[in-house]
Amino acid sequence: MGARDLARRIGAVAALAAVLALGAGAALAQEVQQVTANRVKALLAEGKPALGVLMTLPSAPAAQVLARTGIDWLWIDMEHGPIGIETAHHMVMATQGTEVVPVVRVPWNLYWLAKPAVDIGAMGVVFPFIRTPEDARAAVASVRYPPDGVRGFGPGYAALRWGLPVPEYVALANREVMAILMIEHIEAVERIDELLAVEGVDLVFVGPFDLSGTMGVLGRTTEPRVEQAIQAVLAAAKAARVPAGIVAFTPADARRRLDEGFRFLAVGVDTLFLAGGARAILGELRN
Repeated sequence: MGARDLARRIGAVAALAAVLALGAGAALAQEVQQVTANRVKALLAEGKPALGVLMTLPSAPAAQVLARTGIDWLWIDMEHGPIGIETAHHMVMATQGTEVVPVVRVPWNLYWLAKPAVDIGAMGVVFPFIRTPEDARAAVASVRYPPDGVRGFGPGYAALRWGLPVPEYVALANREVMAILMIEHIEAVERIDELLAVEGVDLVFVGPFDLSGTMGVLGRTTEPRVEQAIQAVLAAAKAARVPAGIVAFTPADARRRLDEGFRFLAVGVDTLFLAGGARAILGELRN
């Protein structure tokens, strides 16, 4: 065999290997994409409930434990607790290897607060105190790459959390990362149809406590007119085919809200679980 023939054969084998590797890589990427696609979005699209827990403790180990309890999503709260972006990153990564969807509530509806949340791997961002369609459009744009939004490019850590090469992550991020609007101001209730008409809104979440405050009855969430406002949001969301969420911290409340049509339920808070478990044991021992 001459040198040229050998070179040609080596070239052919190398080309075949490259093709096989490309095919295997594409198949692997497709398999990984299926595994890491946003499970909560899939559940909600099927009309099924997605149950989750609110986290205010700045603790990756706590997130790791809760992510393995059977919940569907974990809400990492940077608005009302001592969780900074570094800790949020550790908490998001603590969900890796599970089907749990990590979402991050940012302190305010600002682009520069949402950008690091998605870049650490959050599969959804919760935006507080949305009031106007302009607020809603700004929130959606914060978590979408151009031309759909204004998200800057830097998804290295996000791609690691999702288990994807950067190009594959970027290809699905606009579709899979959820824009979640908090409806916790009476103006948002009054303009709910306008908010729901904003393209790219994936979910609306009613915050009864702040909503009651903007109605002049802070904390009195069972007031009839507060409940009427909650039901108005739910009815509008159903009509717009946008899933709605709310807190429901007892099984009875959760069943009631599910029967009403809410699908994204916060069924507990990490601190309440911790305190409740301790009180239950101490109560048994001291009585």
